[in-house]
Amino acid sequence: MTGQTASERLKLRTTRTTAALLLGAVAVTLLGTCLEALAPTAAELAREHTQRTIFNAAGSTVVLFATIAGVLAVTSEFRYGTIRPTLVLQPRRRVVLAAKLAAAAGVGAQFAVVCLAAGFLAGWAILAARGVDLALTDAHAATLVFGTIAAGALGAVIGVALGTLIRGQAAAVIAVAVYAVPDPVTGDQVMATVAGSFDPADFAGFLAAQPDLGTKMAPRFVRVVERMPVTATNKIHRARLRREGVRCADPVWWRPPGERVYRRLARGEDAEGPLAPTRGPSPVRRQGLEPRTR
Repeated sequence: MTGQTASERLKLRTTRTTAALLLGAVAVTLLGTCLEALAPTAAELAREHTQRTIFNAAGSTVVLFATIAGVLAVTSEFRYGTIRPTLVLQPRRRVVLAAKLAAAAGVGAQFAVVCLAAGFLAGWAILAARGVDLALTDAHAATLVFGTIAAGALGAVIGVALGTLIRGQAAAVIAVAVYAVPDPVTGDQVMATVAGSFDPADFAGFLAAQPDLGTKMAPRFVRVVERMPVTATNKIHRARLRREGVRCADPVWWRPPGERVYRRLARGEDAEGPLAPTRGPSPVRRQGLEPRTR
C-alpha cells in the first residue's frame, strides 16, 4: 500500500496537468485577493470581517481546482492507457483506489498551502500599501488555514471518487496476455492469461459476438492469475507464461474441441484431456498432415 501510494503521488507530481492546475489556482487566488482588498474603503478594510473575506479568497478556489485535479487523476489514466501497467503490477483495484485517494488528498492539501501563502502575502502587501493594520486574530487565521487545507484535501478526494464513477468500467479492466502453447497433435494452441476476475460464460459470449474472430483464433485455454508476471522492465513475462503452459498452480479453463463453452481444467487430467501425450502416431500424422517442425 505504501509503495502504491508513493507511485500515485509521483504520477501527480510529475504530470504537467497538475502543475498547470496549481498555477491556475494561484492566479485565481491572487485575482480574488486583489479584488477583495482593493474594492473596500480604508475604513472598511480595517474591519476584521473584511480582512477575513480577503484572506479567505483561496478557500473556494482551492476546492474547485483540487476537485478537478482529482477527477483528472483517474480519467486521464484511462484516456492515455496508463492504467493498464498500474493494474498489471497491482491487480487489486481497492488498493489502487485507496492509493489514489491518499495521493490526491496530499495534492489537495498542497494546493491549499500554496494558494494560502500566495493569498496571505498579496493581502498583507495590499493592506500595508493602503496603510491599514492587520486586524485578523490568531484564532481566525488558524481557522482559515486549517479549514482551507482540509477543504482542499476533501475536494481532491471527491474528485477521485467522481472520476471513478465517470469511468465506471474501471472495475472490469483486466490485464490480458495471449500466446501459443505447444500441442503434440496440432503443433500449438492459443492460450490466454487474464489478471483479475473471469466469467467463462461471459467470455465465451464475447468471443462468439466477434464477427472477425475465427474458431481457431479463439483461446483454447484461459489461465486466471491474481497478478500478471512481469519482467524487470515491467513488461508481461510471456516467456514464463509459455513455459508454464497449462500445468500451473493457477486455475485454468479450457474449451473442448467443437464446443464454445469453457470448463475448468481438472488438475492432473488424464490422456483424454488437452495437450495429452500421444500414444503412437496420431490420426493426423497417419494421414500425412502433421504440422511442420519449426
